[in-house]
Amino acid sequence: MSYSRNQATLGSILQQAGLVSAEQVNQAQKQQQQTNNSLTIGEILAKEGKISPETADFFAKRWSSLVAKKSQQPIGQYLKQAALLDEEQIQVILAEQENSKLKFGEVAIAKGWLKPATLDFFLTHLQAKSSSTPAALDRQLAVKQSQNSLGESIDSNKDEDYSQKVHEGFLQIKRKLFKIDEQEIYSEKTWERVLSWTNGHSLLTQKIFSLIAQASEPLTPQQEEAQIDYLVQTKIIDNWSNNELKSHLRTIRSRLLNNQQFSPPQLLQLYQRILTETVLVDNSREQQELLNSGIVLKQNHKLVTANRVYQSVFNLNWVIKSLSAQAQYHQNHSKFSQNGQVRETPLRKFAPGKALRSQADSDSVKVTDDVTDIVKISATTTTKSQWWSNFKNILLLLTLLGLLSVFLNNVSKRITVKKAFQQGNKLLSQKSYNEAIKKYNQLLKIDSNYFQAWTNRGYALAGLQEYEDMRESCSTATIIQPTAVYAWNCQGEAFHNLQQDQKAIAAFDKAIALNKTDPIFLINKSESQAALDNNQGSIDSIKQAIQILEQIEATEGASKVGGEFAVALTFLGNNYRQQEKLTEAIAAYERATSYTPNYFPAHVGKGITLSRANRIQEAEAEFKKMLQNPLLTKMQQAQTWFYLGKTLCQAKGNSDSVAAFDRALKLQPEYEIAREAKKQCSL
Repeated sequence: MSYSRNQATLGSILQQAGLVSAEQVNQAQKQQQQTNNSLTIGEILAKEGKISPETADFFAKRWSSLVAKKSQQPIGQYLKQAALLDEEQIQVILAEQENSKLKFGEVAIAKGWLKPATLDFFLTHLQAKSSSTPAALDRQLAVKQSQNSLGESIDSNKDEDYSQKVHEGFLQIKRKLFKIDEQEIYSEKTWERVLSWTNGHSLLTQKIFSLIAQASEPLTPQQEEAQIDYLVQTKIIDNWSNNELKSHLRTIRSRLLNNQQFSPPQLLQLYQRILTETVLVDNSREQQELLNSGIVLKQNHKLVTANRVYQSVFNLNWVIKSLSAQAQYHQNHSKFSQNGQVRETPLRKFAPGKALRSQADSDSVKVTDDVTDIVKISATTTTKSQWWSNFKNILLLLTLLGLLSVFLNNVSKRITVKKAFQQGNKLLSQKSYNEAIKKYNQLLKIDSNYFQAWTNRGYALAGLQEYEDMRESCSTATIIQPTAVYAWNCQGEAFHNLQQDQKAIAAFDKAIALNKTDPIFLINKSESQAALDNNQGSIDSIKQAIQILEQIEATEGASKVGGEFAVALTFLGNNYRQQEKLTEAIAAYERATSYTPNYFPAHVGKGITLSRANRIQEAEAEFKKMLQNPLLTKMQQAQTWFYLGKTLCQAKGNSDSVAAFDRALKLQPEYEIAREAKKQCSL
């Protein structure tokens, strides 16, 4: 694959199209420098999974020529060429257009398959030249329509600004498509969360919005995602057989379990493969039956579950139980036939008085051809009822073999998944973040519902400071398992690092509600509250965390909570220091170091507070004592010399302080704060 060498332009184009963020482009440029330009920006972004290789190729090789030509084509053609929509999605959009009377792009956005910014970008840059005459445009349109047009054409002769219309009428478009009451006003986040469950399925979307409207409490800003997840989990997934969707979901279930045209075990085994591995489209009859049932759809030449609601209701456990029930069903019927208790109607009517062999030799029944190695049927001694009993046993054996295959396959995959998870965790603990992410990605290709892997993958992304990707990974974990408490905590940490502390607090509150005995969630919440200058709220949260730690200490001993105590007490000291409660701050820091004697942040906080309290000699002694610790990293040594320099500058003038700043800069030459402090102290 080759890409344009004008990488800054490509990165800018992808960013303007809403396909990547500025941070992702910057990270790609850094990686490019590290590889001595051996990889292009497009290759890096594709390798990282930010865009597909086909999308990178489209914008690198074809975009500039398309913009220059401004050729008249349906918008769907361009989006398909850019690998932003596939053929199956396009056909769904065309079908929805007929019912909703919306434009192609409007349906794609409402379905959640395109961002408004992406559609606007295509419409803005690929409008037909105004010099085109209406007749010429009509001819172009006629040609495209004869080629099974993929959507509405881009016509610059229209007076209205279509791009602006998409933004202004976006919610109205969604309401119209999904028949949502126009009197109800929902935020864009609410729409995004609902569509993340339904993938644009009209009935499911309408049902979830109905649940939202009927809920006893309205959606709360910053918490609507968690509230929607709770409604879907409790009102649909956990109780689907007793709600308004029961008829719809029972139809799908019946098509899998009671199918008269296909073997239910075969359908279940195929569906089980789709849940656990990549299944390419081969247009087999069984694949087509699953597609017709609506439980799966085609996506980029692969079969995937149609939406997260179906995936959660008809999950892997349901498949295994259903396969087991199918095997038991055949076993029971086989026993009944042998005992003469039940009269079965054969699958085929046999002509009385004719030998079984002649019937089996016909092109209508080929039983012995398929099972010769399993059982031999005698044409001269087997009666019709005996044959039917044997046939039932064969079906049972085949079903059990299929179930055993599924079981062994599942066992093998579970072993592989567990091993990959352990390897990823080990790499994460070693701070080998890229390698850990690769290992988690391999795991998730096998089992995309492994929410613990999504969570730990988020923490690995945090190690790379890719906080938006961290948030998305941990959010996926909470969608799969709404009670995944550490995934909520992970989301909170991501939001905090993205400086979205209100959202961070909402996520931490969710974790706290799920587990009131883990102090770390309160500690993290305290940090976000402090970032919002809610110092009293921050102190209250820390004190709650300390109370929990004291309870654990009383029952399990200080060794169980020493590290967490040091963190919590240091946070408390920081809050007191910000409020100029210096005596309380020093006491908190000293208590922190009583639990963890070499806890660096507590010693730094104590030294800074002593200096602020004009207890200069004590502050100087604190920092010098810290420098005697052989376990300090270079960065920690540089920070200690920096704070010692500031303390000495405050008390003794510039000679000793400048020397301290020089030591800091020698350890960390790019320590700009130390350089600036040295200048100020030298004045």
